[in-house]
Parts: sequence; C-alpha cells; structure tokens
Amino acid sequence: KGDVFTFVELIEKTDKRGALQMLAERAGVELKKLSPEQKERSDLRKRVLDMLKLAARYYEHVLWNSPAGESGRKLLESRRVSEETARKFQLGFAPAGRGFAEYLRAKKRSLLDAQEAGLMRRDGADFFAERLVIPIRDERGQTLAFTARTVRQDEQRKYINSPETPAYIKGRVVYGLDLARDEIARRGHAVVMEGQFDVITAHQFGVANAVASSGTALTDEQVRLLKRFTDELLLVFDSDRAGREATRKAAVLAAGHGLRTRVVSVPGAKDPDEYLRGAGPDAAARWEELVAKAPSGFEAGMEEDSAGLNPSKPNQVELVAGRLREWIRQFPAALHEGYAEAAERHTGISRHLLLEDPEPKAVRPPQNGSGHRGPVRKLTASDYLVQLLAVRPGAFDRMRTKITADELDPDDRPIYVRMLGSYERGGPAGLEADLAGYPSEEQDLIRRAWAAPPPNVDDEVAVELAERIRLEHMKGMHSGIIRELSEAERGLDSEKVVRLEAEARELARAIKDMERRG
Repeated sequence: KGDVFTFVELIEKTDKRGALQMLAERAGVELKKLSPEQKERSDLRKRVLDMLKLAARYYEHVLWNSPAGESGRKLLESRRVSEETARKFQLGFAPAGRGFAEYLRAKKRSLLDAQEAGLMRRDGADFFAERLVIPIRDERGQTLAFTARTVRQDEQRKYINSPETPAYIKGRVVYGLDLARDEIARRGHAVVMEGQFDVITAHQFGVANAVASSGTALTDEQVRLLKRFTDELLLVFDSDRAGREATRKAAVLAAGHGLRTRVVSVPGAKDPDEYLRGAGPDAAARWEELVAKAPSGFEAGMEEDSAGLNPSKPNQVELVAGRLREWIRQFPAALHEGYAEAAERHTGISRHLLLEDPEPKAVRPPQNGSGHRGPVRKLTASDYLVQLLAVRPGAFDRMRTKITADELDPDDRPIYVRMLGSYERGGPAGLEADLAGYPSEEQDLIRRAWAAPPPNVDDEVAVELAERIRLEHMKGMHSGIIRELSEAERGLDSEKVVRLEAEARELARAIKDMERRG
C-alpha cells in the first residue's frame, strides 16, 4: 500500500497502532475522547516528558559550560570518553544542592512536575546531585528517565536510577536503540550489552549497533522491541557469574521469540567497556575477530555445562548429561533434536540420553506444614552442602566456623542443625547413631545421599561451599540495606539514612574482604 501509515510503520519499525499514535501526536490530534481520569494521566505524562527533556538540556549545559561540571568532565576523561561521544549520548552533570530547582523557578516551571518526573526530592534537592547523568531514551530519542553515576569516592552507591514514572516503566526500554537502530539494520544484528557505559564506549570504538539492557536481565518487553529491528542478538554481558547467568536466560528468552543469539566473550576483561578501552587503536578489528568466532547462545551454555568432562568417568558423564538435558529443555521443543545432535558431537554423549525424560529426582521433599511433599526444586549450593555433610560429617571440623544455619536456605536449616548436633555429640558416627530420631523426610534425604553421594565429596569443597553461601547471604543482606536506604531517602529520614549508610559500608567492606580472600 502507499499510505502514510504503512510508511511510518516501515520507517519507525512499529505497528499500525504505534504509527497512528505517532502521527496523532505530531498533528496534535486526540485519538479518542478520554475520561477525566485518563485525560489527567495523559496530561501528567506529557508534562513529565517535557520536564525530562528540559532536565537533559540543563544537565548537559552544566557538564560543558559550568565550573560545577568539572568533576563530571574529569570522570569522562578518565574513562576516555570523547566530548563528541558524550554529546551524542547527551551526557550531563547534576551539581550539588538545589541548582535544578533554582533553574526551574527562574523559568517559572512547576517543581511538582519535577518531583513527578523523579528529578527532585521533596525538600527541593536534586535527586541526582553530584553525579554524571545519562539520559535513558526510547527508540525515537525521547528522554524517559536517567541513570546517574557518582563522582565521589566515598559514595556507597555508584549508580542510581530514576524511579518509575508516568513516562517510564523499567524493563521496557532498550538503552541506545535510538542511536543504534540504523546500524542494527545495516549489520543485521544488535549487540546487547549490560550497562550504559558499555554502550557509550562501544559506539566510540565503532560498534555502533550496541544497545544495553541497562543493568538488568533482558526482559520479554525488550526482546519484543528488538525483534522489530533484527532477528539476531549478540549477547555481551559481564564475565562474572551473574553475567553468565543473564546470558543463558537471554538466549532462552530470545529463542522463545524466534530470535537467534550468539555470545561474545571479552578475554582478559570484566566487561566490553574495559575490553574496548584496553584494546587501543586495534579495538574495532579485534572486536570483529571476537564476533566472527562467537558461538550460538545454546553452544555457549553447552560448553559451560560440559567444561572439564572426562568421558572415561561414568559419574561425570551422567552429571554432564543431566546438565545438558536441563539446558536443552529450556529452549522451544522444535530446537531440541538439533541441539541434542550438537551436544552429542561436542561431548560424545548420545543424543538419545540427552533427549530422554527421566523421572525427576527431588533433592528433598520440602515440608509444607502438613507432612506432604512439596514440589521438586533445583539443587542449590545449600542443598549440596547438606548432602556432602551427610556423606562426610567429618567436614564439620573445617567448615562449621565458616557458616551459620541462618545463612543456609530455609529448608536446609533444621537438618543442618540436627546433623551438627549429632556430630558434636558422637563425632563421625553420631549421624548414623541418631538417624532414627530424625524426621522421616530428613532420614530419606540422608539415606539417598549415602546411596548416591554428590560429586566431589571433600573437606575443601565443603569449606568452599560454606564460604560461597556466606558471601551470597551477605550480598543479599547488602541489597536489602540498599533498598531500605532508598526508601529512607525518599522519606527524608536522615537519621535512618546515616545508620543504613554505615551498615552498608561495613557490609561492603566485609564482602570485598571475602572476595579478595577467595
């Protein structure tokens, strides 16, 4: 058809409804009669969007034209972000104090709208004070929110983000898509990274089809949005455990929407930003080499699951087969046969073994208060530790100072306390002597562990597991404190803010010490 709606659909990569909305907005036409409540929400959204646009210009002006922006300029210089690139992404700086509120008063603009947009606290202080500000824009370049990076060394939270507003729902926006969309179309794929600075650096070094999930796992809405522009995603998340897990989830999610994925690993760096900045003038060429050898999303997970496999050891083969079966099952059924054949070629494990559907084995029947078995759950580090201690109770000597029962999964705490008590009373033979007095579910679990011991039964493994569980528990506590801190700041509870900041700093130091020792 040759109508204007089809033209907008093709150019803007949207559907008929989106095209109609865009044309109506440009023409100043109201599509349908709104109820008073709908009109109020619509008007508020427009005011919030207008305020965000104004804020982006203000922050950008402060960064480049004010002495207050000096610390922001130094941060960009330290990260080797050029002014050209910074202006391309409209980076800015929020000064300390109430500068933005004063700016709005001078322009006779509403401070209440600025609060609704998540830009200002109730006392008039800038929400992003003393931070480099990164606008989060939609695929059309409209500013919806901000991420802000501190310039202070003593600040506990490196990044803070806009709250959800009438204009912004987290998880629906793909950072950098407004700048990357044309290059995505030209190259035939989008490079999906984790953070905004990954994308900013990537564009500076010529990877202009890079976008980001903005520090969260890729969401269903983000995949749907990307599918309008491409049918292939290159996943380049951080190289830590969380990044690897996010990569696996993204590969499965994309496959569910019919998209292909490949996984790019950045050697010797924790993320793409660090890799590209360290690659120097050869960055673009070295990047293309990484892309050329990137395995598919399924292959990357398969290689991770089968790493270190020794086919001559039956227990290892069964362990890896179980992992690969679970990995294959996460993808759409139409892909299972091909993936099983690929795994057979890679590992030598029969594809028939990988495709069979063995009866699920419960790690434990969790108690639900009625004595009935709960649903099967995935083996966790906490479960693994309990099974290991059932087989090798002498490991308590090495690891009991490394962990407390409260740091284990809730389902594992009662059996751990009972087993520890048995060991303290009777040594290695204490568990067997006391077993008849344990609840029947716990007896079953221990006997299953004796009949089929978990892999790597060793005192050192017990210590490593205990330390890993404690570290994850501490990280969970730290995240909880940070959430409380955000609530306290929003509520202007200064006494609570001071207390929580001190707790967060102390816990962060302890986490850092543990990670350094590990």
